[in-house]
Amino acid sequence: MNDSIASPRPARWNAHKVPAEESERIWPRLALLGLILLAFALRVYRLPAQSLWYDEGVSWYLTRMSLPALTVWTANDIQPPLYYYLLWPWTRLAGTSEYALRFPSVVFGALTVPLLWTTARRLLDDRAAWLAALLLTLSPLHVYYAQEARMYTLLTFLGLLSSYLLLRLLDTQSLNLQSPHIWAYVPTAVAALYTHYFAFFLLAAHALYVFYKGWQRVRAGRPLRPRVPISISISIFILYLPWLPFLLTRYGLDTSYWPGALKLGEVFRKLLVAFALGETVTETVGTRLTVGYGLVLLVSLAVLWRSSRYAIRNTQYAVRTSYCVLRKDSLIFLLLYLIVPVALVLLLIYRTPKFNPRYAMLASPAFILLVAGGLSSLTTQHAPRITHASRFTFHASRFTLHASRLIFAIIAVYILATSAYSLRNWFAPYPANRFNKADFRITAQIVQERIGPNETVLLNSGHMFPAWAYYYGWEGWHRLPDIEILDVNAALDLSVGDELDRLLRGKRGVWLVRWQNEVTDPFDVLPLYLGTVGTQDDYGQFWHMELFHYSLPPGARFDLASFITHRTDAEFGNQVRLLGMRQTAGAELVLFWQATAEMNADYTIFVHLLDADGETLANADHLPPRPTRQWRPGQIVPDRVTLTLPPNLPTGDYLLEVGLYDAGDPALPRLSLSDGSGDRAILPLHLEAGNLE
Repeated sequence: MNDSIASPRPARWNAHKVPAEESERIWPRLALLGLILLAFALRVYRLPAQSLWYDEGVSWYLTRMSLPALTVWTANDIQPPLYYYLLWPWTRLAGTSEYALRFPSVVFGALTVPLLWTTARRLLDDRAAWLAALLLTLSPLHVYYAQEARMYTLLTFLGLLSSYLLLRLLDTQSLNLQSPHIWAYVPTAVAALYTHYFAFFLLAAHALYVFYKGWQRVRAGRPLRPRVPISISISIFILYLPWLPFLLTRYGLDTSYWPGALKLGEVFRKLLVAFALGETVTETVGTRLTVGYGLVLLVSLAVLWRSSRYAIRNTQYAVRTSYCVLRKDSLIFLLLYLIVPVALVLLLIYRTPKFNPRYAMLASPAFILLVAGGLSSLTTQHAPRITHASRFTFHASRFTLHASRLIFAIIAVYILATSAYSLRNWFAPYPANRFNKADFRITAQIVQERIGPNETVLLNSGHMFPAWAYYYGWEGWHRLPDIEILDVNAALDLSVGDELDRLLRGKRGVWLVRWQNEVTDPFDVLPLYLGTVGTQDDYGQFWHMELFHYSLPPGARFDLASFITHRTDAEFGNQVRLLGMRQTAGAELVLFWQATAEMNADYTIFVHLLDADGETLANADHLPPRPTRQWRPGQIVPDRVTLTLPPNLPTGDYLLEVGLYDAGDPALPRLSLSDGSGDRAILPLHLEAGNLE
């Protein structure tokens, strides 16, 4: 044998070559870095294009405060302060442009991608990890909220990080208080709680999983040391204790919604639309597309359940074919991660019809992991072999393999296409973008350009002032109602006339900016006052905003006494009083009601037009703009009525019958007048034939 051939090459011969194992580690890292950069690029693209909306305006407003003042504000609000604590120093370094305010959300959104990849590798397999990272990178929901100066990407990141740390902690053979994962899990969980109150619901899912693992260990004869989870719980409680009184207070005092009940079917549909397609599809299109996503989720769950129950007898064959066998523990963890937070959020707000899918966004990583795990299992079905099986079984196995891969391809194309559709909608430039947020920027710009001397601005939702001040400045406007945090109990009624008298005395014109007026001005009090006293110029809508200009006559007055032209004092059922009426134009009327006590039903108002002989000419039975149960005692509310008159009705004097009845219970009689004189108030009405059209 030739020794020169057999002898090894000198070390320097391969010095420039990368060892195979090291090369295998480099390429996944580069691929993951590519996904992170793609996620960052999608989230930073057109970042300042949208106007700041109300919630983002609040984020900016809080960064202007001192840290103690910021803390006091958040203690009285519905979110804890950690996100604002992070934003506060950042804005002092980077400024307060739309780009700067939103950039931290971009960072946390991009960092969630490698964290989800790592978590998927622990729960599922490598292929599922890549699929999950890709789905998160392209997720319209996560791209949308990464471009918002709010805490939702931070909350999602912290929730996923705490979940990963819990898995690492429970995977160790011996649990003890010296484990570094405990010291990482506790502050991460506390940080999530200081970011948003709903983080408690994810920790509840964690607690259930710990209980399940403990039960498993008891069955295996290796019981979990109870002092470890107890110590973790006590540590979290102690660290959160300073903020706990504010949480309990806010739960009892939150008045940012009207009472009512959620429609659970609608909520689940919205959740599936949001998790799958984000916030940038219309309701009709989203409902249709999520039928497919519902099927995708069901297929994924079915495949994962089968995979979790599949037992491989030949370990070498399993390694050779890379067949994915999901641990049952992983499936249970993901289901708890998805279901428990969503269920507890809905349970908390079931009696309050105020829901947005972003409230449950911290559970969305579980949705992505379930879909990715199902797709991974579809692509890793083992190839059939001919052993002792029949030829029929062999062909059936091959058919199953090809069918699984075909289903994977269809689902992958469907997900990519729908995500691209939703992202295209979001990134479309103005005015083609139908999903713009409330555009405070353009509304403020129009007012700044057109406001005249001796004119002022009224904000119809006083709590919108942070977003308005960001673009307009702090001078030349007034907020009605004068509130800092949304409060339905502060909704405007006709008693605001005295305040209008004070604010508009001597003014030649006024600009009315409206946003969320269905909550703060449900009876349209300001348009009624200003449109009746002044002359309206309608500037229309600007992406969820309404802008109106009114020219005011000299000596304009807004007091209620001069506003009611047909006065009466008819009280019904010792609950509500009819103060009178105003005829605005032709057969358009405004009734003035005042609640004298808590209303015990949602009443329908009837209005009948009678001629001199008592014959009914027109009916206008209707529900008021806001249910009567929501009328506060002492509140004076307007009720607009338009009578549909018979043709050729002559000019003359007529009578108007007005009263209330409970349409929900036809057996109940109409509300009687408190003085016992009947069940209806009678008002005179003069109609001019030439003014009725």
